[in-house]
Amino acid sequence: MIGGAGGHQPALLFPYEVPMTQRTLIQTMPAVGAKASSKRRRVWLPLWFLLPSILILLALQLYPAVYAAYLSFGRVRRGDVEFIGLANYQRLFTSATFIDSLQRTVIFVACFVIFTAGIGLLLAMLLNRRLKLSGVYLVLLFIPWVLSDVVAGTMWRWLFQPTYGLLQTWVHDMFPFVTDSVYTSQGGSMFIVIVASIWQALPFATILSLGALQTVPQDIIEAAAIDGANRWQRFWRVIVPICRSTLLIMVLLLSIRSVNSAGLIFATTSGGPGDATTTTTIYLLKVIKEQGNFGLGGAISMVLLGVNVILAALYLRLFGKQEA
Repeated sequence: MIGGAGGHQPALLFPYEVPMTQRTLIQTMPAVGAKASSKRRRVWLPLWFLLPSILILLALQLYPAVYAAYLSFGRVRRGDVEFIGLANYQRLFTSATFIDSLQRTVIFVACFVIFTAGIGLLLAMLLNRRLKLSGVYLVLLFIPWVLSDVVAGTMWRWLFQPTYGLLQTWVHDMFPFVTDSVYTSQGGSMFIVIVASIWQALPFATILSLGALQTVPQDIIEAAAIDGANRWQRFWRVIVPICRSTLLIMVLLLSIRSVNSAGLIFATTSGGPGDATTTTTIYLLKVIKEQGNFGLGGAISMVLLGVNVILAALYLRLFGKQEA
């Protein structure tokens, strides 16, 4: 602009010229808008790719859970659901069979988690020492993990058959005073189920533990050894605290797996002999399959869901304390 003399108004060299600051803003606004739009697309793009999987999970997981909760408050008769309130839950918690199944579940979960986590951590420490043929050992270790529950359960049932079972024959040879079959005795059948479950889940615990051990810096272990810590002290005061997060996740997943374990137990003993291996999940199968009581089965499934939620909440609490 050129200033005029004698009170004349300033004139524009270019009638449509915009001041520099405004012109800069106008030029940058489309670029900013394009960047924001591109950023939103980048944020939503992974969700669009995950949408089919999310829909499948909602159809296969969320809907059955909601429907089971609905059935737990009703009685199914000829395809119709009659609302009966908390009658199924009242019947459930006054049933001696259900209480016994909970007790067996506690025994099974405790033995399974303790021995699977302990043996898996021990094997991981051995493999972490860079043994020869460690890759071959890992491949052999993974064989139980890739077998289905039906195949693994059938194999263990055959191994302890009273007449031709290989392990049953060894038991009789090593312990002649044992006259009863391990498979047909109540304590023996629970022992078989626990051992079979540990055998199948051991690769999972070993791989998780091995991955956690390989994150421990070697210089920290060497520094602890120089300070005079023995192997036991290095394990509990150095290795375990560093691997605690992974070990907690492993224990949580093993606990949830054992609480919901059904296929292997059913393929091995079908809950027998009698009710010796009838855990809560096997009791749920019997209620639905043999009695056809879907309302009571829905109540049992809600109890199992509550147990899983409690386990997850306990893990989150422990993990939160560790982070704090």
